[in-house]
Amino acid sequence: RIRFVPTDAFAQLAGRDTDGLAVSAPLALSSNTVVTLGERLFLKGYRRLRHGVNPEFEVGRFLTDVAKFPNCVPVAGAVEHVSPDGATSALALLQAYVSNQGDGWNYTLDFLERQLVEASQPGETRTDDPKGAFSTLAHTLGVRTAELHRALATPGGGPAFDPEPVTDRDIAAWKARVRAEAQATLDLLSRRAEKLDDLVRREAGALLADRRRFVSRIDAIACEARGARKLRYHGDLHLGQVLLRNNDFLIIDFEGEPARTLEERRAKHSPLRDVAGMLRSFDYARWAVLRRTPRDAREYARCAPLAQAWLVATREAFLAGYAQAIEGSGLLPDFAAAGGALTLFETEKALYELRYELDNRPAWAGIPLAGLRALEG
Repeated sequence: RIRFVPTDAFAQLAGRDTDGLAVSAPLALSSNTVVTLGERLFLKGYRRLRHGVNPEFEVGRFLTDVAKFPNCVPVAGAVEHVSPDGATSALALLQAYVSNQGDGWNYTLDFLERQLVEASQPGETRTDDPKGAFSTLAHTLGVRTAELHRALATPGGGPAFDPEPVTDRDIAAWKARVRAEAQATLDLLSRRAEKLDDLVRREAGALLADRRRFVSRIDAIACEARGARKLRYHGDLHLGQVLLRNNDFLIIDFEGEPARTLEERRAKHSPLRDVAGMLRSFDYARWAVLRRTPRDAREYARCAPLAQAWLVATREAFLAGYAQAIEGSGLLPDFAAAGGALTLFETEKALYELRYELDNRPAWAGIPLAGLRALEG
């Protein structure tokens, strides 16, 4: 059977007359099939079907109907396939159409590239502070991320959403998982190293030569369980998953990491995993711009410190916004002491990125490699 499942907000979002809405396909590339219905609705058709509860619909419905979180795109409903044995697979998701200025990834790359190009011009004198302008946006993004986590802790979602205490057993399991992923990633890197560019291959060789110490450091990371809560979270938060609108952000795409199973994506975890994902995205943006902007080694030498300064300022602003907005939520009793957990989850994310790049874009493998070396200290 094909089943159409509306949210409580469906009637308000869809309106009374949808027959005359123009149907069009956006030009932007997507891993799903998307169409817009006028400037009212946005339909996403999933190309890869999975049996089970779809986390994007589940979380989107919760944020729309229960938490009423204003900084996500409201969900109107879903189309599901129901097999004879009762198993369901999401076919499509229907959301409100929301006008915006584009996603955070492209905005960030364009912004940083402009700053590096202007700074590299001889005799250029700036009267403003470009890092400060972006830091304001990064602070706002940190606030919205914390507000998302507070919204996901809203009572009324039942066992699938109710926050739970983080235990020492959770910490041990998270470390064991990252340790296992580190071993698997380093094995893959060892098999693929010869096909990498010379500079990246040298970076890979350094990490592989230090393999034992790198893996042992994961167990040594200090993570505090007391007073922390685990909850549903975004699961794949990065600059491409936020839309810029009027100097503010909408958070989108609650599918979770594509390589994870639906069960993994629906599992509760530390919200710091989302924070780590965004921090890694800032680092990716820095390197992506440095790959395409400087024209020669001399220009690169001028641009690299500026990009690093931007990264430091952006991270600080994002973390300050998050710390400010999460305070008093009961989810993270002491954000100032969360540095160890953030290092653990940034390491986990960088390992995921490295596996992805080795499988799909070997030329980009140097970015997560550099991130892992930096996290190693």
